[in-house]
Amino acid sequence: MKNVYFIQVGFAFDKSVYLPYATGTIVAYCKSKPDIASEYDFKEIIFRRDDIEKIVDGMESPYIAAFSTYVWNVEFNKALAKAVKERFPECIIAFGGHSVSDRMEFLEKEYIDILTLGEGEEVTANLLRALRDGDDLSGCCGIAFRDSDGSRILTAPNCPESVEDYPSPYLTGVFDSIIEKNPDTMFDTIIETNRGCPYNCAYCDWSNHKKLRLFPMEKVKGELKWLSEHQIEYCFCADSNFGMFDRDVEIAEYIVALNKETGFPKVFRPCYEKNSAERVFRISKILNSRGIDKGATMAYQTLCDDALKNINRKNLTMEHFSGLMANYAEAKIPTYSELILGLPGETAESFCQGLCKLLRAGQHNSISVYYCELLPNAPMCAPDYMKRFEIEPMKVKFNHIHSASGKKDLIPEYSYLVRSTSTLSRDGWVYANLFSICLQCFHSLGLLRYFAIYAYYELGIDYYDFYKSLLEYCLEDDGKTGELFREIKKKLDGSLEGEWNHSNPVFGNVTWFFEEGLYLEFLYNFDEFEKLVGGFVKPMFKDGDIFAELLRFQLNAVKRPFESGKAFGCAYDFASYFRKVGADKTAKPEKKNTEFEFIAAKKYEDWPSFAKEIVWYGRRKGATLYSLT
Repeated sequence: MKNVYFIQVGFAFDKSVYLPYATGTIVAYCKSKPDIASEYDFKEIIFRRDDIEKIVDGMESPYIAAFSTYVWNVEFNKALAKAVKERFPECIIAFGGHSVSDRMEFLEKEYIDILTLGEGEEVTANLLRALRDGDDLSGCCGIAFRDSDGSRILTAPNCPESVEDYPSPYLTGVFDSIIEKNPDTMFDTIIETNRGCPYNCAYCDWSNHKKLRLFPMEKVKGELKWLSEHQIEYCFCADSNFGMFDRDVEIAEYIVALNKETGFPKVFRPCYEKNSAERVFRISKILNSRGIDKGATMAYQTLCDDALKNINRKNLTMEHFSGLMANYAEAKIPTYSELILGLPGETAESFCQGLCKLLRAGQHNSISVYYCELLPNAPMCAPDYMKRFEIEPMKVKFNHIHSASGKKDLIPEYSYLVRSTSTLSRDGWVYANLFSICLQCFHSLGLLRYFAIYAYYELGIDYYDFYKSLLEYCLEDDGKTGELFREIKKKLDGSLEGEWNHSNPVFGNVTWFFEEGLYLEFLYNFDEFEKLVGGFVKPMFKDGDIFAELLRFQLNAVKRPFESGKAFGCAYDFASYFRKVGADKTAKPEKKNTEFEFIAAKKYEDWPSFAKEIVWYGRRKGATLYSLT
């Protein structure tokens, strides 16, 4: 029996770590083939980012070491592969995963022998057969290797037409030993109900197979039941477009039934289909009836027409978007929207205006901004594409958001981000970052949301002008506010460091997105926030009385630790106004004495717990503000 080791390491967050699903599917498939199982002994999957020498010491005469490679473990995998090769020179080193492309860059490393490309089950099984039989590897589809003369050989692609006979790593016991040996670890999981993606978004490497193939419903439900019985709290659904099929409604209903029976899974996190709005709405309603989904994604990525054309993507119209937002609001389902900074064709101006278009359309709950990352198997990473749009890449250290503050990896990982394009300068990239951070902190997280909405509808101040002026005010401030914003700008200007996060031990040993860090700092230094309101917002109001009333409402609407809720009075019924004004543009604040009572679902007795549950876990649910209903 030849020993086979699969390696799929990820990062741990607190006590939580993902089960190695990608390699688990390959192991389950290979072990289901008697001719392979009789020749190879599949050792327990290596999934922890442990000391390399310790890992190598634990290996026993490895015949092949197969690495699942993506942005969070590329450098670690290379270091471990090199160490394995040095200790066991005859061991075959194979690299697969999303970071392995047909440009064959990994074969530049002399210690890497074979690359597996695309989906791994059939490719790996056929590779093991070829190695066993001593066959010419050039006949094995979906791989790349070096020939005897050192030249690189790329074989024909492997494109599986069906996934119906792919066994489950959960149901076949692949992970049983891992769970048994790690009783103190909280395992997160991944499942697929289908595989493939019909779209061709230039920035995405989700799937190299355009044909969508369904896993049998019996397998899907069996895996979900396994998760529920094993008390798995978090499940990420790796479908590219959950909600595309009618049966996805049945799957959502089954998840809710399991949750009612066992309490698990507590979170099912899908990436929703872009164009099946009504079905996705129905699914979101089902999942949110038990609080299982964090909210519905209303992803746009960009609202710039030129950028949309360049990335092969179409969006819902803003009119349709506004209608959907109203439906979700009526059903009390939180929504969040996502944009990507750095897409070719986008300018700093168009990106900032895009953020504000979302606000004008009613997206006040949550907006997240991500950096445009160059992924090896994404169309955007092709040399001709990068040349066409003058994409300037930058290699930066992998940013470990929501991980231990000050954590320094002995083997750092790196991301390759878009720093500038033919339409977005370096300075424009920094400005757009600052604008989005400002808007997310004060609007999405809620510190000035009600002031901004009131200013838009009642004072004629557009969201773009409001947040552009607010950013200028913050950067020029001579106190704590200015200090915080200038520190962020300094970090963004020093892009190559890649340390784009905020940390403060008051909020726990965790790193935060800039907007989250700012939000927490303003809560902690509330007098500084009140100073900002007085200096920036008050001059907009000619009516001092309504400013004072709205100030009372805004300050009390923001959740803070150490409180069970708020009870206060206002001379205006602001709650009714803010509930109505998005759908009814004629709504006006009604002047009448109104008593408000905001009740906290939980009283937080310390800052770290509040920060983790309200800001980290709760921002997409709109947890930072008290509900107006």
